[in-house]
Amino acid sequence: MIVFLTLCYCALLAGLVKFRIVPFNAFWKLSPVLWMVVLFVVLFIPMQWGAPSGPIRLYQNVVEIVPNVTGEVTEVPVKPLVPLAKGAELFKIDPTPFQAAVDQSRAALAEARQAVPQLGAALEAASAAVAEAEALRDRSKDEFERLQTANENARSAGNRSLAFSESDVEQRRLTYIASEASLSRALATAEQASLAYNSNIDGVNTTVARLEAELRRAEFNLEQTIVRAPSDGFVVSLTLQPGQRVANLPLRSWMAFVPYEQRRLVVAVPQSRLRFVREQQQAEVTFAHFPGKVFEAIVEEVIPINAAAQVPPNGVLPSLAQLSGPNELMGVVLKLTDSADLYSEIPAGAGGTAAIYTNSVQPTHIIRKVMIRMDAWLNYIIPN
Repeated sequence: MIVFLTLCYCALLAGLVKFRIVPFNAFWKLSPVLWMVVLFVVLFIPMQWGAPSGPIRLYQNVVEIVPNVTGEVTEVPVKPLVPLAKGAELFKIDPTPFQAAVDQSRAALAEARQAVPQLGAALEAASAAVAEAEALRDRSKDEFERLQTANENARSAGNRSLAFSESDVEQRRLTYIASEASLSRALATAEQASLAYNSNIDGVNTTVARLEAELRRAEFNLEQTIVRAPSDGFVVSLTLQPGQRVANLPLRSWMAFVPYEQRRLVVAVPQSRLRFVREQQQAEVTFAHFPGKVFEAIVEEVIPINAAAQVPPNGVLPSLAQLSGPNELMGVVLKLTDSADLYSEIPAGAGGTAAIYTNSVQPTHIIRKVMIRMDAWLNYIIPN
């Protein structure tokens, strides 16, 4: 751009000399050099932070498709690079074992639900057994105490012959002790029946609730045998084939899916030119894919970190000897404003040039606007 403006100045100077408006002396002969220095100091150096520019790249997130269940692939209905709607089938896993798990859970749940009334009946029977055991214990106790009291009265009266034999009294005592043990067993059985019947979560028997949860999990696993597109997009690098076995392994993906909406247009700006860049500032973008065109944009986000700042989570300190220069490139996210459908027309990875117009040194913006348009037209000949 400096050369272009200098050539314009030389053409103007030649015209002024030809028409004898200025003399062609040593000063005017050296004036083009002075002109270049003035342009460089007054315009082009301030323009680097007043209207910073840099290369752009359209980045695209790629979703790694990992199924939630493990099994054999039976069908892959998609084709690579063909647009898909959200929820479209990507591939299917053999549902046979998962359907069997659902059927088994449903049968167990039905059996448990039928058993709940039986638990109530068992509790009633256990309660009746407790009442019967208590009545038997009371009768045995009364009979034992009656015989024991009669013998004691006979001894007090000086009667040498007892009312009842010692063996009869001992037999009543053993019967009473046995009835106490029977009552204890009946009470334990009733307690167990009560716990089984009254154990519930939000009014639902715990066994039934557990089996309902197992059924929901089995139904979820069955649904997951059909792997669907997480959003609108397309599949790339499709190598999955029917008969291949897939697994729910986070370290291994089975298909790469490209969502349309997750694209970011990033311009690389040196740190020395970034200090006046703010969100919502105006910008202009050119793409090699669209030569001769300049697109309006705004600054959406200034990324506060770059790759040089990342420390791997392995416990090893980074080596300071690997530090690069202080002017590492930083990323600025731009958003196109004059064409909402343009993102779908630009291939991911497309490059070009962008210029950001800050609130500093605004007179230099006109030079940057001219330069960005020159870049756009040069894309016909020498794409950036």
